Amino acid sequence: MKAIIWTKYGPADGLKLQEVEKPTPKPDEILIKVHATTVTAGDCEMRRLQLPLGLSFPMRLYTGFLQPKRLRILGQELAGEVVQVGERVTNYQVGDQVFGTTGFGFGAYAEYICLPATHDDAQGALVEMPTNLTFAEAAAVPTAGLEALHYMRKAKIGPGKYVLIIGGGGSIGTFSIQLAKYFGAEVTGVDSTEKLDMMRSLGADHVIDYTREDYVKSSETYDVIIDVVGKHSVAQRLKLLKKNGIYFLAYAKPSHILLGIWMSLVSSKKLNIESSNQTREDLLSLKKLVEEGDLKPVIDRCFPLEQVPEAHRYVESGGKMGNVCITLDPGEQY
Repeated sequence: MKAIIWTKYGPADGLKLQEVEKPTPKPDEILIKVHATTVTAGDCEMRRLQLPLGLSFPMRLYTGFLQPKRLRILGQELAGEVVQVGERVTNYQVGDQVFGTTGFGFGAYAEYICLPATHDDAQGALVEMPTNLTFAEAAAVPTAGLEALHYMRKAKIGPGKYVLIIGGGGSIGTFSIQLAKYFGAEVTGVDSTEKLDMMRSLGADHVIDYTREDYVKSSETYDVIIDVVGKHSVAQRLKLLKKNGIYFLAYAKPSHILLGIWMSLVSSKKLNIESSNQTREDLLSLKKLVEEGDLKPVIDRCFPLEQVPEAHRYVESGGKMGNVCITLDPGEQY
C-alpha cells in the first residue's frame, strides 16, 4: 500500500510517499481503507517535534532520538470503510463507514490502517460516519470537534455567557463558534480579514480583525476565552476575562503552566491548559449534532495523498480557513 513515511524531524520534505506492507488486523482489530484524513497544526508540530509544554525531548526519546523509528506514519484522524475484521470483533462488519481518531499511534497518512474495535483514551475514538457528510468532511470533525466540545462542557457554556474565540477561523475555532452558539452563548470571533465573513456565517455575533484592531486594549470582557493561537502575550489577554472566568489555551508553553498556578493563588480567573479525552460517547455527540444540522465542518481545500508535504506547508502558512483534508479518492467532493 501507499503511505506517507515520516523520515526525519524538521521540514515537510521529510514526509515521503513510499510503498509499505499492508497491515493485517489482529483478532480484536479492524482494517480500515482510509478515504480521507487531515493536516492540522498539531500534525505540523509533531513533524517538527516543536511540541508544547516541553514535550519535544521525551517524544524524541520515544519515537527515535536521531530520526523517527517507532512512529513512521503521521495523521491523527480519518474517515474510511471497514474492509476486514478480526475474529473476535462483533461491533463492526465489512462495509461499515467509520470516522474518528487514531490515538497516540497516529498512522492515518496511508491507504489502510488497523485500529482496535474498542478503544481506550490512548487509542482514540471511532464510530460510524454521519450520514450527511462526505469522507473528507467527516475526517475533519473528530480532533478539532472533540477539543471544542470539551471547552464547552468544561466552561458550562449556556445562555448569558460571553465567549471570545481567538483564532475563530481555524479548525478548533470554527467548531467552537458553532458549539458556543448552539449552547446559547454570545460569541465574538477573532481572526484575519479574509476569515471574518466565514465566522459570521457560522453564527458569530461579533467579529474582530486582529490585523486592524488591537482588541487586547478593548474595554469588553468575557466569561470564557478560547485561545487556539497562543502566539502573543497570554498575560495581556487575561485582562479581557471577567472575574471567575476561564481562559482555555490550546497551545501552551511551560511558562503558561507557572502563570496558571500563580493565577489560581491570587485570582478568581482560571487558565486552563488541557486536552479533551477522545471518547466514543463524545464523538457520538458530535455525530448527532452534525446529522441534525447544528454542526458542520469547514473545509478550506483538499490535497491528494502524494501532496501531504504541500498540505503541511499550507497549514504552516497560517492562512487556512477551517480544515485542510487529504483525500485518497480521486474526484472526492467536499
